[in-house]
Amino acid sequence: MSTGNKKSKLGPVLIIMALAVIVLGALLYLRSEENHELALEKQSLTMELADMKEDLEAQVGQNDSLNAFIQYEMTRLGGMIDSINAVNVQNKKSLTSYRSRLGAMKKENAALVGKLDSANAAYEALRVREQLVADSLNTAMDANASLRNTNTGLTETVAKGKQLVIATSTTEAFRIAGNGKMRRTRRASKADGITACITLAKNRIAATGEETLYVKWIGENGKPVDAPEQNQAVVGGEQSGFNGKAVVNFQGEAIEVCIDAKRAIDAPVKLESGIYTLAIMTDSYLVGTVAVELK
Repeated sequence: MSTGNKKSKLGPVLIIMALAVIVLGALLYLRSEENHELALEKQSLTMELADMKEDLEAQVGQNDSLNAFIQYEMTRLGGMIDSINAVNVQNKKSLTSYRSRLGAMKKENAALVGKLDSANAAYEALRVREQLVADSLNTAMDANASLRNTNTGLTETVAKGKQLVIATSTTEAFRIAGNGKMRRTRRASKADGITACITLAKNRIAATGEETLYVKWIGENGKPVDAPEQNQAVVGGEQSGFNGKAVVNFQGEAIEVCIDAKRAIDAPVKLESGIYTLAIMTDSYLVGTVAVELK
């Protein structure tokens, strides 16, 4: 009888123990599944950050300042990836915190990549433009060098300190309207002339009195732009055509003068966009050059 009672009492205990084992196993299974999901979340976070890092790396170009900034941002993302990799997969709170931050970071990174792309495009366009300007200026400098060479015999007899020089200048292209009035333009194909307003620097040792200044218009290809047929004089030491002239009464003090340089109107050559140079000379030497860009 006592043996039967013991068995009857042991039965519920065994049932409870079996249930406990089942519950424990279920809890362990759920915990394992949760850890697996957290591990996948950790992997997903690091992959998304790595993609953001690659997007930034693709923006590396020739601008050293932008490249330094991109490198800084890539290093920051790399540090976050290392931090996530160091997080224990059981630390759900930390991974959740990273996930909540990642959404805002992705938006910021996308906006940054867009700005960097625009900045790189603008920088490349500027670099190309600077090269074009540099090439045009080199051409103009070659033209000026050629003009100076023609003055060698005369400039050897005149001290450089006595020559007039340009202190400041402004230029503006114009077209001649049907009513004969000059209208401003920035288009090469419409330009009939260029007005150069220059300030001659103070020079107390230069000869005083009236001085005729001539302007020769040099094209973006380094060749002179055709001058009106009647414009012939000794310019820079040789008989040649000129595009414009003005007489200035120089008395040793700085003085401003504006000169209209015009092109030939009979069957003129079509002008292309580029940098155009005006060489301003007396009858014996080059005073200086000014430039204007026409589209």
